[in-house]
Amino acid sequence: MIRRTTIIITTLLMKLLYHHKVYGKKRLPKAGGIIAANHSSYLDPPLIGISCPHEVHFLGRESLFRSPLFAWYIRKLYTHPVARGKGNIATIRKCLELLKAGKKVVIFPEGTRSQDGNLHKGQLGVGMLVLRTKCLVIPTYIHGSYEIWSCHRKHPKFKGKTACVFGKPLDFSHFEGTSTREMEERIAHSIMNAIAKLRRWYLDGAKGSPP
Repeated sequence: MIRRTTIIITTLLMKLLYHHKVYGKKRLPKAGGIIAANHSSYLDPPLIGISCPHEVHFLGRESLFRSPLFAWYIRKLYTHPVARGKGNIATIRKCLELLKAGKKVVIFPEGTRSQDGNLHKGQLGVGMLVLRTKCLVIPTYIHGSYEIWSCHRKHPKFKGKTACVFGKPLDFSHFEGTSTREMEERIAHSIMNAIAKLRRWYLDGAKGSPP
């Protein structure tokens, strides 16, 4: 009930303030997998949360869970704490656990928020997760969040347009053998390339189905 109410209220706000639109929703598989999206704003997780019709899990820095009340609330929204200062081990362990349980997990392949709103190189961690779990990857492009609430702004603007574009799921199950840096790099590059194609599709007018 808490999650459903939050989604309804957030959806209304995003549509009212930012005319939020969703593309490619029918492309989303019912099974679990990685929702791999570009990341440039605090708005990105809620935009994905209201755009995906299925249960979605997020990873949040441990500091978000310091307040017992807020921690209780975001846990209801399927947000899981990940401690910083321990490299990527804690994050990878939690992702593996969720993916092996058949959940959809939001991963930002770039590793951190973009400082300029542009797409950047994907990190190796997402490639390792894909190779370990053989899960599907849903490339996702988030539009407008940087202009509204970039890392350089303390508060969001109350004007602009947002969109969430889900692309064709990527299947890397044909990658066999032991995970190597080259394989991880190829997967990360393929994912970011797919996100870039979604971005171009949207900016070119969002005609037809997302690639």
